[in-house]
Amino acid sequence: MHVCSRRKFLQMASLAMLMAVIPAVRAEGIQAQQIDVVQRGELFHLNGGFTIQLSPTLDDALRRGVQLTFVQAVEAERERNWWLAEGLSDLERSVRLSYNALLRQYYVSLSGVSSAHESLSEALQAVGDLRDWAVVNVKQMKKKAEYKIYVRMYLDVSQLPKPLQVNALASSGRWQLDSGWQERGFKY
Repeated sequence: MHVCSRRKFLQMASLAMLMAVIPAVRAEGIQAQQIDVVQRGELFHLNGGFTIQLSPTLDDALRRGVQLTFVQAVEAERERNWWLAEGLSDLERSVRLSYNALLRQYYVSLSGVSSAHESLSEALQAVGDLRDWAVVNVKQMKKKAEYKIYVRMYLDVSQLPKPLQVNALASSGRWQLDSGWQERGFKY
């Protein structure tokens, strides 16, 4: 029989309690997930996306019928040695997430096209998807030059209903989701 000291027992018990709590804690926010720039014909496309975890406040608001609008933003520029970078494109698109309590389905709307999802995780995956978004045309580019693309995704609190906008501004932590700018470099 293995005998351990009281100190060792307390360490092991506190470690076990900590390990039991860790899976229950979830990271809220938006994280970039392997974003790549790929050329197809005359256009450069983004592939990859973002993982999104809603705070309990946002999850509750969504289930009560509040539509959440996320903005995906992209800026592309050509690096120059002796001058400021040359801007090539500055694009934004809105992705709307809503929940229908009667049908128990989540709806994602992007550029007028809607899709229905059975679970919140599927819907959030569709919201964060950047697949096949054309962001730069080859005609704007110079060969053998270095380019950078900056990608960002955030929750647009200005699209919330007015009473919730005030709440969102007053309690920023529960309503603010932002990935920050993610930088990717590529050559043409």
